[in-house]
Amino acid sequence: MARLKGALASKDRAETRRVVAEMLDHRAPLGEHWRAIAQLMQTSGELTLALRAIDAFVAATGNNPMAVYSKVVLLTQAHRVREAHDLLAHLPATVPDAAGHAYVLGNTAMTLGNVDAARAHLLDALTHRPGWGPAWLTLAAATNLADGPIGDRLLAEGAAAERQGAGDFARYCYALGKLHADRGEHGAAFAAFVRGAALLKAEVSYNCHADAANATAAMEGFDGARLDQKADSGSIATGRPIFVTGLPRSGTTLVEQILASHSAVQDGGELNMIQHVAVAAGGVSGTAIEQHLARGGTLNGLAELYLHLLQERFGPSGRIVDKTIDASRFLGLIATVLPDAPLVWMRRDPLDTAWSCFRTFFIHGVGWSFELADIANHFRLEDALMAFWKQRLGDRLLVIPYGELVEDPSTWTARLLAHCGLADEPAVYEPHLNPRRVVTASALQVRRPINRDGLGVAEPYRAWLQPFIDGYAKP
Repeated sequence: MARLKGALASKDRAETRRVVAEMLDHRAPLGEHWRAIAQLMQTSGELTLALRAIDAFVAATGNNPMAVYSKVVLLTQAHRVREAHDLLAHLPATVPDAAGHAYVLGNTAMTLGNVDAARAHLLDALTHRPGWGPAWLTLAAATNLADGPIGDRLLAEGAAAERQGAGDFARYCYALGKLHADRGEHGAAFAAFVRGAALLKAEVSYNCHADAANATAAMEGFDGARLDQKADSGSIATGRPIFVTGLPRSGTTLVEQILASHSAVQDGGELNMIQHVAVAAGGVSGTAIEQHLARGGTLNGLAELYLHLLQERFGPSGRIVDKTIDASRFLGLIATVLPDAPLVWMRRDPLDTAWSCFRTFFIHGVGWSFELADIANHFRLEDALMAFWKQRLGDRLLVIPYGELVEDPSTWTARLLAHCGLADEPAVYEPHLNPRRVVTASALQVRRPINRDGLGVAEPYRAWLQPFIDGYAKP
């Protein structure tokens, strides 16, 4: 334990990993402390050790059902949704409580594409806890609420929803906005989203100056020479990941669905593994990389860390789509450390994207999405980043316009495959048939054939979106 504390204090990842492995190998009698170690390892991306530690915790409790439920939680955090769903299904229906049990089953069923089962579980959760915002939010995403009794029930539970805490009630407001949008009640929909956003903004602030500073740091020190430089002599293969970035709600999940329909590719989702590489490098800028190398670090060492974390999640084989949020802020680091990795940037009509972001509840709390003026500020920063990276990276960065992709999917799918070095396969042209799990707000959309429904979605709300229009037009 003393060695573990020292390794954590000095941020020595390798030593931390060694010490935890030794404690597990020697069956250290840590009792309930194994749960904290499991969470630490999961947060660090060390899933093998995280799962071993959570099993040690469960064993220490004599397989207590609540301890087993903590493993369910860890499995969902590790995106092992099928295992989490099956494990929870074998626990008593009162673990962690009746509403929570049904809610988690509903979420995992939804992620696995079992929409009817998800709907049934979520309605069961609401029977135990009427007006519960989290259950209503997932349920609203799982169905069109324009007709039928579910939408009427949502309205009827409004008073119960208002008695919840701010976070849960905010989720109810987003579900309510979805109901009104499905029914074509545009003014009521906008008002509901505004109310939900205001509740969340009180909890998650947005600092426009910090956002701008972050974007500037991401571009600092990356001239053509730095990005053209290959990894160290005797470099390792770094083409396993395929990075897909762009603003949220810009079509990144659709591109991931296309790629994951290929026999050689697995979907990764929003992995966030590159953040661990940034910590190891001491930052994301070109200057930070130079300083890391001057301290004796190597590009191969940084690449090996990312590839190790990728293997922890997905095993040793297969290409992986990495759809990390805000990858635009890591693109110089990615391009330098992983020189063989294909890079894709999605670009969608700004007004449609802005409206889609404003009406979406982001589980990780995207602070800029709660005010239209803040959305405009963030979008302008992302536009500057896209122009910068396209100039620096050239053909290595494929920019895909969402509108052109849905109008001519065959042409753009072929270009995407060529860019990623993938052979042509029939399945990629019918990505809606891919039964993979999807955990983003686009879960239902990508299970339908590619269509034009996402074009012009902001038009009915244009009058209310003027703060974005004005802010985005600023020089």
